Amino acid sequence: MSHLLITIFLLAIGWQATSALISLTPMVWSFYTGIVPSKASVDAETLRKQQAEVLKIRKEMTTTSSQDEFAKWAKLRREHDKKVAELEKLSETVATHKRKFGHAISTTRWILFSALGFFIQFWHRKEPVFWLPTGWLPDYVEWGLCFPQAPRGSVSVNVWSACTAVAAGLVSGWLKPNAPTGNRVV
Repeated sequence: MSHLLITIFLLAIGWQATSALISLTPMVWSFYTGIVPSKASVDAETLRKQQAEVLKIRKEMTTTSSQDEFAKWAKLRREHDKKVAELEKLSETVATHKRKFGHAISTTRWILFSALGFFIQFWHRKEPVFWLPTGWLPDYVEWGLCFPQAPRGSVSVNVWSACTAVAAGLVSGWLKPNAPTGNRVV
């Protein structure tokens, strides 16, 4: 019984903790492409290099007079246009890699917390998480707490899971820093 209590509580906390970390996906993506050798990391590195080249060519174009040194400026312009086209293609490829990476993180998070929680709720649906003292609550409240299949007078795994999810959500909401409200005059 106590293992269900703790396991479901930890799943709810884990879901909320990873929910807060989901906003860090771009940072995780940078870490992933820097550490793990893959096609995505090669494309991301190539994209960074090409962006630097385009900026260098653009800077050189702005310092070159289009009227006085037209041949040099035209050559730079053609090179710039070619590099920008390559950069756009590569940027789309990297964006696809990022979407797949984000989807993989979301799927893993769902499997680790939600799917495992659903499995636990199904597997232990007839077991009480803990027993309530006799006579503390009216019969209809006891019936609601043991819903759907736990013995009467106990708290079911489904009710405990819902309560811990709500509690973890409230606590994580309290822990998030408030957005600046500005100087409002009431």
